[in-house]
Amino acid sequence: MSWNHNVHYHDFALGEVPPRCQWALDVGCGRGALTRKLAPLSDEVIGIDSDHGCLDQARTTHGGTNLTFLEGDVLTESLPFQNFDFIVAVATLHHLPLRRALERFRDLLRPGGVLVIVGLYKIATPIDYAYSATAMPISMAIRFLRGEEAVGAPLQDPRETLATIRRESAVLLPGSVLRRRLFFRYSLVWRRLIRPLSQASSGQHAKGLGAKEKSARPAVCSVYCRQGVQCAAVP
Repeated sequence: MSWNHNVHYHDFALGEVPPRCQWALDVGCGRGALTRKLAPLSDEVIGIDSDHGCLDQARTTHGGTNLTFLEGDVLTESLPFQNFDFIVAVATLHHLPLRRALERFRDLLRPGGVLVIVGLYKIATPIDYAYSATAMPISMAIRFLRGEEAVGAPLQDPRETLATIRRESAVLLPGSVLRRRLFFRYSLVWRRLIRPLSQASSGQHAKGLGAKEKSARPAVCSVYCRQGVQCAAVP
């Protein structure tokens, strides 16, 4: 397979998938390359993206009984609360409002689940420039040897510095591990602690949904919900 800066980190992300993973979510799945790689590692995999063209190609290229591709915005799509064992976002977070996206990922991840982000940051410090200078000849060499695969999705320059991302993730995802990486990227891994769900927290499933989403939900949870029983979101 040809290479690009995002494909380079697929194996890293896949290595963080927890054992006995039932539900995985690939945020900003694009043409579905990483989504397809998740299929053998999870019972069900959802790839979500707002780009219609990319999703058409993903559905055509990566068919599978346990793969679902959704066209929509992860911040507003009706996805079940604390449902996913694994959430991954590669080169996606800088397209979204940072705080809202981190809060959303946190709310969708079940206790014991793993969140992996491989993101881009705004180059602003001498260390940033040094890493960039180091990465350039390495990137050129790998492209020469393996060829380069087009990203195939809309591009956007990152707005937040690494310091800002580190500060926000420390507050919203306590215990998360953020590391600077080559190719203008960083990785963030967060494992949500397992805690008994109180009656109040279980009610957040309904609280997290707007009135329109509540009314649209069937009496039994959708296929995306692990509960498969009367949902707390249903009046």
